[in-house]
Amino acid sequence: MSGPFKGIKVLELTSTVSGPFAGMMLADQGADVIKVEPPGIGDLARFMGTIKDGMGAMFSTLNRNKKCICLDFKNTEDLEIFKQLASSADVLIENYRPGIVKKLGIDYETLSALNPDLIYCSISGYGQTGPYKNKKVYDPLIQGTVGIPNAQNTEKPQLVKTIIYDKVTGMTSAQAISAALFQREKGEGGQYLPISMMESALYYNWPDLMMNHTFDEGGENIGELADLFEVYETSDGAVVLIIIAVDDVFSKFCSTFNLTLQQDEKYNNLVSRIINKEELTEEINKVTRGISTAELVELMDKEEISASVCNQLDEVHTDPQVVDQGSIALIEHPELGTMRMPKPPANFKGQDAFPRSLAPVLGHDNREVLSSIGVEGDTIDRMEERERQNRELLASLMPTN
Repeated sequence: MSGPFKGIKVLELTSTVSGPFAGMMLADQGADVIKVEPPGIGDLARFMGTIKDGMGAMFSTLNRNKKCICLDFKNTEDLEIFKQLASSADVLIENYRPGIVKKLGIDYETLSALNPDLIYCSISGYGQTGPYKNKKVYDPLIQGTVGIPNAQNTEKPQLVKTIIYDKVTGMTSAQAISAALFQREKGEGGQYLPISMMESALYYNWPDLMMNHTFDEGGENIGELADLFEVYETSDGAVVLIIIAVDDVFSKFCSTFNLTLQQDEKYNNLVSRIINKEELTEEINKVTRGISTAELVELMDKEEISASVCNQLDEVHTDPQVVDQGSIALIEHPELGTMRMPKPPANFKGQDAFPRSLAPVLGHDNREVLSSIGVEGDTIDRMEERERQNRELLASLMPTN
């Protein structure tokens, strides 16, 4: 184990994305993360998206560098084992719906009485209180609440096609936990951190998306920041160009292609270009459609005009900059073959090779984790047999190639 959080013990009672993302970040930074899943199918993300030999691709990324145990909180013995683990943990992350942990008897008040230094992070969709607290939440609901579908400047509202706020909430939670650990190091003890997807989304969106709604009164609205960006067509693909935001850059672009658009009153200043953006985009496309993507980007780089290729998803890992930075790791999984995973953006001194370990099968670390706190062998045997039977059942339900 290495990294800035070496020696920090994290219990992760989470599923799908936001909670596992937070746990993944802490694990990548050296924390000893123990994922606690219920027996049966465990985390639903194990069976979401592309699946190979019973392992979901999304799950394999979000749960690397973690250990996994199975505990049934309806079983008194299992519940007591969990409380024993929590009594020596540094951090607990959970993303049950509000009120569930109280019913289970593993809420912050109960566990902090056993461990006053515990940092307890509760991740929810809309928060622990309020009229929406009991909604069954998915990322698109949060997108709707914070205005994303109506911010796309399309004829009808459109969702962003990535679960952006699940991941933003995971990052927000990991950062908050990091700050709480620092605060604890200063002698201020543990604390409760309720983090909601909605508030994480608002915090993330506000600087740019909501900049024209920040001042209650007054101020001049000169358009949305997104109005300054556009994707333009090429003969073999598409390119992102930042050319309308600054008069001098727009004039340089026009001069490069012997255009006179900068002299037209519809386009000769920023406000006019934004107002007439749809028509302007088509005028620019008339030029860019006759040039290949590579040629256009090379020319724009030469003229110091901001441009980038619009990679297809299956091209991202081959982008020259991605390759040069070593941003995507190729990992040989003993059962699943070669896998791709993004390396953490920050690499701390003294860290081991990435990843330390691959996403575990359900209950993989029962014996190692539970024997370390003195759980008797026959109890662990019972759990291992339960997990073995569950794996056989699940394997029988999986489609065969």
